[in-house]
Amino acid sequence: MKPWPADPKYGFLNPGEFIKVLERGHLIHKLDLHILDLVCQDLEEAMQKGETYPMISVNLSRYDLELPDLHERVNTILSRHGVKSSQIRIEITESALLSNTEAVIKEHISRFHEDGYQVWLDDFGSGFSSLNSLQNFDFDLLKIDMAFLRHANEKTPTILMDVIDMAKRLGIETLSEGLETKDEYDFLHSIGCVLAQGFYFSQPLPKAKITAKRKERGLEFESPAEHAFYQKIGQVNVLNALYPFSGSNCQELVETVPVMVFLDKGGDFDIIYANRLLKAGLSPSVSRVKITRQPSRKSFVPF
Repeated sequence: MKPWPADPKYGFLNPGEFIKVLERGHLIHKLDLHILDLVCQDLEEAMQKGETYPMISVNLSRYDLELPDLHERVNTILSRHGVKSSQIRIEITESALLSNTEAVIKEHISRFHEDGYQVWLDDFGSGFSSLNSLQNFDFDLLKIDMAFLRHANEKTPTILMDVIDMAKRLGIETLSEGLETKDEYDFLHSIGCVLAQGFYFSQPLPKAKITAKRKERGLEFESPAEHAFYQKIGQVNVLNALYPFSGSNCQELVETVPVMVFLDKGGDFDIIYANRLLKAGLSPSVSRVKITRQPSRKSFVPF
């Protein structure tokens, strides 16, 4: 999502203030393709400097899907900057599914997949959600609209757990957008939603400030190999504790069977995920365990 640069008269403009105007004039594709071009410029610059660069997602409006040469335009921009399609994720909003026929959406998703892009469904749960979206279209990831969590009631945790459980069994990744609090992050992480974005991490920032914040916090982008590794870990279904890789669903096991996912570092194991039952047996400060191997048993030794 692109904020409009500060205007000398009107100041900062939020996307909601100008996107609808551009959509009504059927001009939104000019902005969307310009943003893609800027993204590719940044990736090209990073590659030329030998820097690690992230995978980046770009939004496409429902009106972009009306362009007869959309795919040619997108591919031309990437080619001009030497960017691979595997470095770009295409986001399509749920509203686009209502504004275009099923055949049109399927054709676009199929073409993007053929060209090597991942296709994400944006704003899942924003009010347009339908199981038909998951049944009829081959999305790689669901972006869960956190407005759904803002209006939570006693049913919300169960619904979110089932959405993530269902997505994993369908082979679809999940990402929660709009996170604002640690409690929201902790809950979503506890049920296996491994990707998140929102003000809890940072407000939207210009490129220079992002670079400064990364240096300040000592943060680095994942390498492609690291990204693929953690993507694989994210496929583990922690909600199905006894059968994490199967389609069998037994929600009660979440609280009755200890579950841990850890990273082997030559005998030291960094904890990536532990459910509440297992955490209850560990000190709150424990983030690493050591496995000692003996002839008759294995034990976890926190340190």
